[in-house]
Amino acid sequence: MNAPLKMTKKSYEVLSEKERSVKIIRWIRFWDAKIRNRFPFLTRYQDTIGLGITLASALLMILFAGLYIADKIPFWLCIASNAFFSSLLHEIEHDLIHNLYHKGNSKIQNCMFWIVWLFRANTVNPWFRREIHLLHHKVSGNKEDVEERMIGNGMPFGLRRFLTMIDGNMALILQGWKVGKDAHFYLRKITAPRIIGPYRETFFFLWYCFLILNTFYFLNIIAVHPFGQLSFLNPILPILNTIAVVYLVPNWIRQTSIQVVSSNMHYYGDVSNVYNQTQVLNSWFVLPFHLFCFNFGATHGIHHFVVNQPFYLRQLTSYFVLPAMKRYGIRFNDFKSMLRGNSKNPTENLSKVSKSVDFKPQT
Repeated sequence: MNAPLKMTKKSYEVLSEKERSVKIIRWIRFWDAKIRNRFPFLTRYQDTIGLGITLASALLMILFAGLYIADKIPFWLCIASNAFFSSLLHEIEHDLIHNLYHKGNSKIQNCMFWIVWLFRANTVNPWFRREIHLLHHKVSGNKEDVEERMIGNGMPFGLRRFLTMIDGNMALILQGWKVGKDAHFYLRKITAPRIIGPYRETFFFLWYCFLILNTFYFLNIIAVHPFGQLSFLNPILPILNTIAVVYLVPNWIRQTSIQVVSSNMHYYGDVSNVYNQTQVLNSWFVLPFHLFCFNFGATHGIHHFVVNQPFYLRQLTSYFVLPAMKRYGIRFNDFKSMLRGNSKNPTENLSKVSKSVDFKPQT
């Protein structure tokens, strides 16, 4: 494959957004092919790599949990490690949604879906998410984009948005009815069940018990025991806190990190085509979030142009692709958009949400 022709600044500035998108797509595919040719095992063993990362991440989460329970590692190391490994499982789920591993083998795909979900049970099940994520690519930046709007995209900056980004149940309370109404035409076509078993509900029950009981316990100490010694909590809190360290807190950190980054790197309301769907967030400011969402803000924009790259290959190509994206006018670190409800254009009326014939994702 030949490299796309180099262009002077003057020549690419006259290109339309569609033409710029084509140039970016060609550049992504060029480096994708170059890296695959340099390391052919990435293509030959793609299915095995995906399954291997899934099993290894799950087993490592179990290992670090066991080390913490055995008092071999401190709590913070267990939390950080399991948050990182669960972020790998999130990337695997996303790749599976785009059918990148074991295509045509529903048994293995479903097995992988179960693993990535049960180790991150504070999310919707992956079969339902597959449908709303594919809808996201179709209508990204519009009012029907259920996936992004349910994590805060398009909401005004403030407390409501903050609560939406950090808590899935608050998101349902604050956004659920409105988003459901706006996207009713698409949601009624979804065949996958939203609820499969009590797994997500169990996660949040334990999570709220952990928050409420520990808050009550420490406030009681600070206030010099107005409710007594609370001895009835003595057998409960150690077990609950252990579950929190090995599972609840890591998943909350991972989920919050990806939701803060994703809801702010996607534009909303004035999106007319793929070129305008995302910005790139690669500032040091977002590094703490990127540690637990696998550099999502810096690379997810690449995915919107070419969807059939495994996440690890997208990371490898990003070193070469991001400079080209900047050259062709993709915005980087547009933090001011957060104050505009993720509008790209400060003067755009967000109530006028445009549709585009260019939304079909590139493959």
